[in-house]
Amino acid sequence: MRSELELLGLTEGESKVYLALLELGSSLAGPIIKKTKLHRATTYQILQRLTEKGLVSFTIMKGKRHFEAADPEQFSRQLKEKQDILSQILPELKLKKSLAKQSQEITVYQGRNGIKTVCGHIIKRLSPGGTYYDFGVSGLFRDIMKEYWDKWQTMKQKNNIKAKVIFNESIRKNKYLLQDIKNTSYKFVPDEFYSSTDTMILDDTIILFIWTGQPPLAVMIKNKENAEGYKRQFNLMWKNAKK
Repeated sequence: MRSELELLGLTEGESKVYLALLELGSSLAGPIIKKTKLHRATTYQILQRLTEKGLVSFTIMKGKRHFEAADPEQFSRQLKEKQDILSQILPELKLKKSLAKQSQEITVYQGRNGIKTVCGHIIKRLSPGGTYYDFGVSGLFRDIMKEYWDKWQTMKQKNNIKAKVIFNESIRKNKYLLQDIKNTSYKFVPDEFYSSTDTMILDDTIILFIWTGQPPLAVMIKNKENAEGYKRQFNLMWKNAKK
């Protein structure tokens, strides 16, 4: 029975005291302490809490408090009151959750393994035949992820995932990197616009690869409006970039 009362919101001690009072009827604190085997101070604290919850009442006779358990129907009445309150506020709570979810979801992945997880997510989201857009590309992906860079290119090719990439001008000299990339069209912007943060856009998501972090980070931001804004920025840069 105690475990059922705990499911209704009572602590283990409160359940013991309430059940003891149901059996004892009107009682002084002494018999309650004896029956529950709880410490005297703990018993008085529990009686106070149960009184505040409307589950115990007391009368004073000859200067002493006689405690009595409330009718068990009180649980039903309290549950109904809580249900009524919940019914009133539930629509607003659901609306808040919905708006928060729509506004922005941010997930941070750390280290090389975290970045591999993000890359796997990209493959899953865009397969087969999707396209992502990428700017601020400095070549640090290849330097930091090492052999995984080649695996990433293979996964892109296997799943027919295309990319439009804006490299920093200095990458033009990196023939090995340019020869390795698969399914990618690219242009270059002057090195004065250099950024060590690689910004990738896919559908409603922006991914920031922060290669200089210790460890490197990938921040995934799911927000359709922001993603569309970044896509417009990419298109403007692409228009002005050089082949």
